[in-house]
Parts: sequence; C-alpha cells; structure tokens
Amino acid sequence: VGAWYARWREADGDPDGSGLRAAYEAACATVGSSVRVVLPGGSEPVDVTELDLPFAWAGGGVVSTAGEIARMLQALLGGEMLPDSLRKEMLRAVDSDWNETDRYGLGVGEITAVMGRQQSPCGAAWGHIGFSAGYTAVALSSEDGERQVVLCANGGFASEEAEEAFFDAAGRLVWHLYCL
Repeated sequence: VGAWYARWREADGDPDGSGLRAAYEAACATVGSSVRVVLPGGSEPVDVTELDLPFAWAGGGVVSTAGEIARMLQALLGGEMLPDSLRKEMLRAVDSDWNETDRYGLGVGEITAVMGRQQSPCGAAWGHIGFSAGYTAVALSSEDGERQVVLCANGGFASEEAEEAFFDAAGRLVWHLYCL
C-alpha cells in the first residue's frame, strides 16, 4: 500500500497517472456491480447504484465487499496507508454527540457501543457505522489494525422498534466477532 501511496503522491493525486485506477479496477471484485436494496415502504429490491444522495455526501458512494472494507481498515489503522504522524492526527478524536460514535477523528470514529446500544465487552474499536437508502454497514477495527469486523445488511426499517431490534442484534453479533 505504501508503494501505491508514493506513486499517487508523485502523480499529484492523479489516479490514472499513478496507475491506481487501473490496478483497482483489475483487482476489485465489485467494479461493474450494482447495489440492490429494499427501500423503506417497498417490497422488492431496486437498483440504487446510481442514486445520488446529496444529503449523505459521500455516503453510499463506494460499492465494496465486506472483505475489501476490512482490508482497507487493516491497512489504514495498521500504518500501511499513512505516515505515523498522519495516522496519529487521524485518531486524535473529539467527543461526539452522534449515536454512531463516542469520539470522532478525521474520517474515523471511536466506537464502544453500536448506535449507543450494545456495549463492547472488550474495549473501543475504530471505524464507521453508515446507513442510507436501504443499507447499513458497521465497519470496525482495532486501533493497531490487527482485527476487523464488517457487517453489511440490506433493507430498511419499518418502525423505530424494528430499527432498535436490528441494532441490538447487529451489536451483539459485531462485538461477539470483534472480541473473539
């Protein structure tokens, strides 16, 4: 990853000039894939690949497998993607009042409870909980990049009770796998 980062920097961030785009497209299992989800109030999956959600900024802007997300977190937090000084800056977090995180750094959150509900029995993890347009992703890693868990689910919540039940079950599963 470090060599690709150096190429990208030498090419002034140009993904084509660095060869990064071609390498990604050759190795990524999801290039050309579509995302189909059941939207709230719907009964059949619809293609949301090209859906533009301006309220979500980049939310849902990348189609990835759980394995690709886990590998990215491993590289990011394990020190393969950033110099140590930048990694430390990324993890210098401030308290958050969002349900998704306890504290938030630069693009990554420190999480001890999934959506403020299910507490981790083994301490904090770093990552992101994202949800929009019929899908949810919980992506967590240890601060040193040694362990990850990624949960992806399609569907929407018909009620607040259904949402709470989902995050309770997801939290139990995520922490069980993360804390093994």
